[in-house]
Amino acid sequence: MRLALDAVDLTLSGRPVLSGVSFALEAGEQAALIGPSGAGKTSLLMLANTVLRPGAGRVTLGSANPWTLPRARLKALRADIGTVYQHPPLPARQRVAQAVAAGRLGRASPLASLAALFGPRDVDGVAATLARVQLADKLWSPCAELSGGQLQRVGVARALYQAPSLLLADEPVSALDPRLAEATVALLADDARARGATLLMSLHSVELARAHFPRLIGVRAGRIAFDLPREAVDDALLAQLYAGDAAPAEPGPDPAPPLPRDLRC
Repeated sequence: MRLALDAVDLTLSGRPVLSGVSFALEAGEQAALIGPSGAGKTSLLMLANTVLRPGAGRVTLGSANPWTLPRARLKALRADIGTVYQHPPLPARQRVAQAVAAGRLGRASPLASLAALFGPRDVDGVAATLARVQLADKLWSPCAELSGGQLQRVGVARALYQAPSLLLADEPVSALDPRLAEATVALLADDARARGATLLMSLHSVELARAHFPRLIGVRAGRIAFDLPREAVDDALLAQLYAGDAAPAEPGPDPAPPLPRDLRC
């Protein structure tokens, strides 16, 4: 799915968050968002998945402006966009199997969605997906029993099981150790590449971004600082991007708004 932002502005609670943001990812492209904490990366991703609506400018998904679509078509579009959140919105009492299977609920009929409350029909498929993130043994565990890193991997599994045309990931490995972080970023990139899906990922780690993404988009103070092939992003450019920060690694995410009803578990 093609993603394009054209001169997008965003204001939240009276505070300008993004200003004049423009870039495009063609179908199947992959790019990493990097930049200091509070730069607007999370808000940018929330525009891309239609949780937020721009105050000015245009967001295009595929060939459509989502805010001009009838409700049914907007719901179908959202069902083809997967988002991995830094803090996945998973109910504590929900079983891991149900949390992962919920990735496909956007495409299910009302009757199938109701039946899913009692457990996933595709248990084998869910189990196989959990095995890809090294959580096969947590299939029937309540989400409340998982660590922060395990919850992040359940969120990754949910997006993999959904198999969307556009995958957005907001600091998806911030709670993982370096080995798991490397493997998880590689898994998401390889899966998207194999399916021809578009991938846009925000990352703490510049090293992970450079290792796995051919294109780096630097964001600072709500604006695009650069949009370049990774080979063109040198240490001097990174020093400018993170000027005033202690290091090119973010201590926390931009605040995320509540999800629209049809994107919740």
